[in-house]
Amino acid sequence: MNTTTRNAHYAVGSWLLVVAFMIWVMVGIGGYTRDTGSGLSIMNWDPVIGTLPPLTTAGWDKMFALYQTIPQAQILHPGIDLAVFKTLFWPEYFHRLWGRLIGLVFFVPLVVFIFTKRVQKRLVPWLGLLFVLGGLQGAIGWFMVASGFDPDSVAVQPWRLSLHFSAAMFLFVAVLWTGLSVLRPQVVMAPGALGLRRWAIAAAVLLVVTMFAGTFVSGTHAIDVFNAKTGAGMGAPPPDYFALQPWWLNMFANKAAVLFDHQMLASVTALVVLVAAVMALRSGVNGAVRDAALAVGALVLLQYALGVTALVSRMLDIGVAHQMNAVLLLAAFVYMLHGLRGATR
Repeated sequence: MNTTTRNAHYAVGSWLLVVAFMIWVMVGIGGYTRDTGSGLSIMNWDPVIGTLPPLTTAGWDKMFALYQTIPQAQILHPGIDLAVFKTLFWPEYFHRLWGRLIGLVFFVPLVVFIFTKRVQKRLVPWLGLLFVLGGLQGAIGWFMVASGFDPDSVAVQPWRLSLHFSAAMFLFVAVLWTGLSVLRPQVVMAPGALGLRRWAIAAAVLLVVTMFAGTFVSGTHAIDVFNAKTGAGMGAPPPDYFALQPWWLNMFANKAAVLFDHQMLASVTALVVLVAAVMALRSGVNGAVRDAALAVGALVLLQYALGVTALVSRMLDIGVAHQMNAVLLLAAFVYMLHGLRGATR
C-alpha cells in the first residue's frame, strides 16, 4: 500500500469513527431527553425548517399552545408556563439538531471522498445505504414521538422507543465496523482463537439482547416498581410475573417482569462477558484484541455497578451514564471481534 492510499484510508476511517462517536453522544442526548420527558415538547417534524428554534414571541406561543393540547401537558404538567415549557423544549431541540449534524458530517465528507476518489468504489453503495438508513432513523424517531400524542397516552409507546434505539445501534455498529475495516483492511490472523471468537460472539449477542430488554425498562418506567423496603424489583421473580395475557406480553408491558428479565439477563451477560475477557487475556492473541478484552472486562463491571446504582438512587444522570456505557461496551466488543475476524483453530 503506497503512502497516498494509506493516507486516504486513514482519512476515511477516521471520518467514520467520528460519525460513530457522534452517534454515541446522540445516545446520551436521547437518554436525557427520554428521562426528562422532553421528547414530546416539539409536535412538528420539520427536517429543514425545524433546524431553527422559535425566534419570536409569537413562535414560542404557537409551539407552547400546541404542547398544551396533548395529554402529557394536561396530566403531567397541569398549569405549566412558558418558562417551564422551554426547559422541556431545549433537550428535544438539541437532540434533533444533533441528528441533523450527524447527517451533515456524514454526507458532506462522503461526497468529497467520492469526488476525490479517496473512498474505495466497492464501499460507495454501502456508505450510501448507511446515509439512507440514517435518514430513516429520523423518520423512526418521529414515528416514536407521534405515539405520545394519542389521547390516552402521556409517553411514547415502549416498542417504538425500542425500535428507535435498536436502529441507532445497528447504525452505530455498521459505521464503527466499516471504519475499523478501512483502517485495518488486512485480515488479522489469530491462530488458536476460534473458540475465543465464538465465545465472544455469544457474549456480544447476550449483550445486545440485554440492551434490547433495557429499552423496555426505560420505555415502561419499570424502575418504578423497585422498593427496597418490600424487596420488590431486587432480583427475585415477581409474584405477578404472568399477570398479563397472552403470557408473552409480560416481557414487554408488565413492569415487574420487565425489570426482572433485564436484571437476570444483565447478570448472565456479565458472567459470560467476563469469561470472554479472561479467555482473551489467557489466549495469547495480539495486542489489539488483548486491549479490547481489558476494556470489555472493565466496562462490564462498570456497567453492572451503574445499573445497580441507577436502580437504587433513581438519579437521572446515572441512568444516562448506564445507557452510554452500554454502547461503549458494545463498541469494545466490535473492536474485539474485528480483531478476531481472521481467527483459526
